[in-house]
Amino acid sequence: MTGPRYFNGQVLLVTADRGAVVVDEPAWCIGHSWQPNPHRDDITHYATRSKVDVTTERAGLTAVLAARISWAPFTELVPLVSVELDVEGDYQAEEVGPLAAGLRAAAERLERLASDAIRLRGSS
Repeated sequence: MTGPRYFNGQVLLVTADRGAVVVDEPAWCIGHSWQPNPHRDDITHYATRSKVDVTTERAGLTAVLAARISWAPFTELVPLVSVELDVEGDYQAEEVGPLAAGLRAAAERLERLASDAIRLRGSS
């Protein structure tokens, strides 16, 4: 057996270093099919990604933010917020307004994710 098996709010994963390991599966976790045969300490729960994209004339669609709640229960005490920001580039002055609006939206999403992660501490 190599893939995850889910039952009663838990997941069984076959790890490369410890064999079969059963861990509680948070309701917000998207699953573990992306993580075949991890090491026990690498088992990570991920929530759905929250994204913010901005469209500019020169760059087209640009990803500004990708963030989500994550938790590696064997190495982290509480859920964390994983953040990827990418706004590097040269922009026409007219493109800075939409970029700034995207950054404001990204800040709001990050604040929401942080609140969710704090709330989830009680259930982790």
